Amino acid sequence: MNIIFDNNEFSKPTRIVKWEPPKVAGLYVILKHDLSSSPMPLMPIYFGQTRNFAEQGLLKSHEICNWVKEAESEDGVFIAIYLMLGSIEEERKVMVAELIAKYRPVCNKKYKSEK
Repeated sequence: MNIIFDNNEFSKPTRIVKWEPPKVAGLYVILKHDLSSSPMPLMPIYFGQTRNFAEQGLLKSHEICNWVKEAESEDGVFIAIYLMLGSIEEERKVMVAELIAKYRPVCNKKYKSEK
């Protein structure tokens, strides 16, 4: 089942340790378990954007460490993506800023690791 954020349909959440990144541009959301969320028991903790999900260094080790702290285990960190073929960086950054403003994910505010 895919997951919707602000009318954008992201992919089905996958455990980050098992994720196979595609070679395309888009947005991503990092999620953790949250039983109070519905229809899926997952809460966004970070939104980001990239020109290529498969690019080396996309998921930097310090970011993963912060996400694991929030999720309380590596197995509790999920990723979902929104593909944006042919998009430009500014377009993706605007969408990420809107998602951050609406959902206020803790890792975007707390760690400020988005560049």
